[in-house]
Amino acid sequence: MNKYRRTITTLFLVLTLASSLKVAGTLGYYALFTDDFIERYCENKERPELHCDGKCYLAKMLLQESNDDNPPINVELLKNETVLFLEKSPVFEFIGDKDSVIANYQYTNHYEYNYQKKPTHPPRM
Repeated sequence: MNKYRRTITTLFLVLTLASSLKVAGTLGYYALFTDDFIERYCENKERPELHCDGKCYLAKMLLQESNDDNPPINVELLKNETVLFLEKSPVFEFIGDKDSVIANYQYTNHYEYNYQKKPTHPPRM
């Protein structure tokens, strides 16, 4: 059972990586072997003044691969879907009586303003 599970997991992993690395492989092939890519796939061999260098065919390949990867989404299914979240609310219990706490706040006014009409200068020598 464990061997089959590992084999299926490895196969699925390889298929997923191969499909996701298809675009990177195409770009890597063009970057590393540009001359070979031009010989095989260039559509404008008779007009070298365009300096296409296979980029037009590369763009077509990448556009085709990106169109194949995105199937249309069925929006009707998403309209009828209801999402439900269930969460247990925590219960808070306070220890002690609410009335036993007595606030003992008194207003203290210890501020005194020392007003002097005549400024005092430092002593002269």
